[in-house]
Amino acid sequence: MRTTPFTLLFVAIFTLLLGLRFALERMAPSIVPAEATAVSADAVMALPPKPDGLQSSGSGEGEEGTARLDEAACSRMAQAVRDVCWQALARQDAGAGADAALPWCSRVVDPELALECRADVAESVALEDRGSAEAICVGIDSVKWRGQCHFGIGLALAETDPDYAVGRCDHAEAFRDFCRHDVLGETALVDVDFVVAFCAREEGDELTRKTCWHGMGKYLARRSLTEAAAACRRATPQWQGNCFHGVGWGAAERDTEAALAGCAGEAPFQENCRQGVAHQLKRVDPERAVALCESLTSEAIRSRCLAFVRR
Repeated sequence: MRTTPFTLLFVAIFTLLLGLRFALERMAPSIVPAEATAVSADAVMALPPKPDGLQSSGSGEGEEGTARLDEAACSRMAQAVRDVCWQALARQDAGAGADAALPWCSRVVDPELALECRADVAESVALEDRGSAEAICVGIDSVKWRGQCHFGIGLALAETDPDYAVGRCDHAEAFRDFCRHDVLGETALVDVDFVVAFCAREEGDELTRKTCWHGMGKYLARRSLTEAAAACRRATPQWQGNCFHGVGWGAAERDTEAALAGCAGEAPFQENCRQGVAHQLKRVDPERAVALCESLTSEAIRSRCLAFVRR
């Protein structure tokens, strides 16, 4: 078969995507909710990758200047990247409904990618057809991907129907707390009053309650540290420090220096906030993360911070 520039372009693109995908799975970030006060205990919670697949275009042309995928294009791909192409094609065609997208998932050879593909389709169709999305999740026989599937539906509906979205987290099995963290974080971007009221119910165990407030602080801080700090001061007093930990983390994802400057003005929670910055720095500058933890004056927060960034 003659190799065309078009084929070479897609091979290069999907090889890159495949490499990034497995790298991200190995490097998935973690949340360590901060102490409610400077001396209380904290729990560690690993955060799985956000279940958003390849974030492919749902219909029509892809990114500017790229062609729409089709069966012929994927069939021309090298075997090493063909599965990723089928998965992307499923996401692309999900705009036409589950029946149009799921057959592409059946072409995926790798068992894990095939399950992820089905979860991707469920997330993609959830806005228009919740029933089909839920049915896809129920039909997945892997605990991991069934949970991630419901997680994805929750994320898809977080901004438009938060009650339903957070309810999906009750079906996310092992990912329930992760789901609540991210779904409520997404919801806070459009309806912080809903999230404050929801978290104030103080439902679930300690980790569940912590992650509720942490998600709100982290997601809002990705947009505005000032806005996030104002929301955290509405949190249940016991968990305000935890919320500010999320603020530091989310703000540092945008700008480390601005995050540290903002944390400095958030007494009495500046050290919770700075701890959150250190946790984010672990991913990009581990040595600076350690130095930041060592600068914290609270022995309890400093020891927790160092334990996280050094592991």
